Amino acid sequence: MGNRYYQQAQQAIQAAHQAMNAAHTPESLEQAYQDIHRAKQALSQAFADSSQAERQQLGQMQDELYNAVEAFSPEDLT
Repeated sequence: MGNRYYQQAQQAIQAAHQAMNAAHTPESLEQAYQDIHRAKQALSQAFADSSQAERQQLGQMQDELYNAVEAFSPEDLT
């Protein structure tokens, strides 16, 4: 897929997942929240400029991100 916004959304979601997995300090927790916010923005932008097939895939990525955010617990900090 050559859609630049779609690719940016994929990368932003991947970065958010990595940041959530690495959130073990208050600083890394803040980074995770920033990456989550960027991923949500990238998804929104990608939806506006995507084909129907891309939108379907973006919807799946959005669901996966929101489920991961739901499961993300700052109390897990050690």
